[in-house]
Amino acid sequence: MAQAKPMVPKARRTRLPAEEREKQILQAATRVFARLGYRRAGTAAIASEAGISEAMIYKRFASKKDLFERVLRRLGTRVLENWSADDAERPAAAPARRPAGAAARTRETTRGGRLERLARTYLQGVHDHHDALAVQFQALAESEDPHLAFALRENHRAYVDFLAGAVAAEQAQGRVRENVDPLAAGWILNGIGFTLTLVRLLGLERTADGRLVSDLMVTAALDWLTTPAGPAAAPPPKPEQRRSSRVKARNPR
Repeated sequence: MAQAKPMVPKARRTRLPAEEREKQILQAATRVFARLGYRRAGTAAIASEAGISEAMIYKRFASKKDLFERVLRRLGTRVLENWSADDAERPAAAPARRPAGAAARTRETTRGGRLERLARTYLQGVHDHHDALAVQFQALAESEDPHLAFALRENHRAYVDFLAGAVAAEQAQGRVRENVDPLAAGWILNGIGFTLTLVRLLGLERTADGRLVSDLMVTAALDWLTTPAGPAAAPPPKPEQRRSSRVKARNPR
């Protein structure tokens, strides 16, 4: 008589706190959206990635779009948290000494300063978080949806505000030239970050002669912020001045 096989108890799913479960879903969704894109990714694939039932996703998120929007907001929050943590971990530097009456400052006063640290922190994130980068770029293709467009706008406005604040703080310390508009600089630095993300996703990290594109862009941005502006260019001649110059050229006497 064949012996009965012993009963093996089914493995029970770990019951996570609500906050941890939501984090698990968002992390799995980020990976699936990065791999398949928003249109192709389904909640069943996300549930499988997270090791949960599809019903558990809909228990916390109204729809796939709602989940994608939450992913975007979480990514924006994490960028700002990383920047803020980097600031908090380093003591404030002493103000740079500036010669009396001179707008000039040496390039050395910025090396290791707040703006360069932020740049390096961002570059490390670009290197380490490919899925997050891919999702944010994919979201641009869905920007006709007002809710997703709003989430993207809020992320980038928050980035610009943070960067503008960092520029203003360095300006007050004498490390950024006085005639830089911090808000304009915030938008420009955000644009550089956007371009560096594109460079990473497309594998364009090095130039033809082997230099790192990220180093070139960061150095150029710091030079622009810190190098004294040259003498103001002469304004273009007015139309009547141009006509007068042409007449004199034809009639030198």
